[in-house]
Amino acid sequence: MRSPAALLLLLAATALTTPGAAQVPAPGSGRPPQAARPPARAEPPRPDPELAAAAQKLAGPWRLTSADGSRACPVVLKSAASSATTFGVEINAAECTALPFAATVRGWTPDASGAIRLRTEDGRLVAEFTEATGGTYEALREGDGVYFLVSPAAVQVVDVSPEEMLGEWTLMRTPGSPSLCRWTLAETPVPATAGRPAGLAVLGGACPALGDFTPASWRIEGGNVVVNGTSGTQLLRFARQEDGSWAKTPERGRPLLMVRP
Repeated sequence: MRSPAALLLLLAATALTTPGAAQVPAPGSGRPPQAARPPARAEPPRPDPELAAAAQKLAGPWRLTSADGSRACPVVLKSAASSATTFGVEINAAECTALPFAATVRGWTPDASGAIRLRTEDGRLVAEFTEATGGTYEALREGDGVYFLVSPAAVQVVDVSPEEMLGEWTLMRTPGSPSLCRWTLAETPVPATAGRPAGLAVLGGACPALGDFTPASWRIEGGNVVVNGTSGTQLLRFARQEDGSWAKTPERGRPLLMVRP
């Protein structure tokens, strides 16, 4: 059997070899025991100052929507960093069931070009939104379709009334170029169908320059004029320009303007 003095010496030796353990002084040293050191706290991620400033400008509530506006859900981009390059995001999965890919988003990253990149938990890109017009950002998901991020703050300052859009409009490629066709934005209600929300009638029929697109209805959404085709899935979105014309957005493919005759 070990003596009490031997046991104390054994405890002291064990404490000296155990990281973070309380330090037990040798018997007779006259020194009080030292408290165990608390574990070091992990420092919060520190993103690059320029990246943090860009995130601060874009942070806030947004609305994620499909191109035709029939599916949408709220999104909050946070300015608090979740890693050195990624910032937090708040998405209520229960409110975004119509947009399944939204459930995979766990963070976002501002880009030097001004883009907003939504990412998964492991950093994979879900969608990259580039700025269009009027506070709207648009993204093309391959094999899925076009989606928009719309800032409610930007939408509030856009003043577009149905009354100012009623009447005849000419379609052309660029200012001063030959007319492609004309259509009339009417005020006759058009009920919703599968894949197409309710709107107002578009008169004038098909426009050969637009291929198989045949206008069926129009509505105002997020400060833009959206013209839906008869198929329900086709649409054209126009954004107001400084000269009073309306240009197709996003600006992919050939340009298209809608101007008063």
